[in-house]
Amino acid sequence: MRPEKVFLSNEIREWLNGSDYILFINYTGLRAEEFRELRGRLAAGGARCRVAKNQALIRVLRETRELPEEWSIKGQVAAIAHGDPVAAAKVLKNFAAEFSRPQLVGGILDRRVLGASEAAALADLPGRAELRAKLLGLLQAPAARLLSVLAEPSRALARTLAARAEKLGGGASEG
Repeated sequence: MRPEKVFLSNEIREWLNGSDYILFINYTGLRAEEFRELRGRLAAGGARCRVAKNQALIRVLRETRELPEEWSIKGQVAAIAHGDPVAAAKVLKNFAAEFSRPQLVGGILDRRVLGASEAAALADLPGRAELRAKLLGLLQAPAARLLSVLAEPSRALARTLAARAEKLGGGASEG
């Protein structure tokens, strides 16, 4: 392989290193300022967008992700990786709704190839923060119920004493 191809492959490999997912978008028709805006929105969520030669990207992905030989990408394709895949998919969905481009064409999630519809479905999943909040709520619920059960006898005693005091003297003692 020529030195420039080796350099490009190493650069792509290094860029993808540590990412559990890659989303592919067709950015045909997207103006330069719109593309910069998309990159900025993705970066706010921790994702990074990169344009690379399709053949070089496919070569690196086959080496690192064990892709089937028939898998390929065509057209003006950019790759998005790093950060939360759900957050990145939501950014893409919102951006496409706003600008009618780019088009999500697929992805790879944990070494599994995703079609366009599967990759788009990521945007409908709850994000990490929402999942953490739900998990925290589930973990706190038993403790809250236990505290409520433990506090009930003292509340019942207080209600009984208050009712008894009202029955005997019409209120609190006066002296």
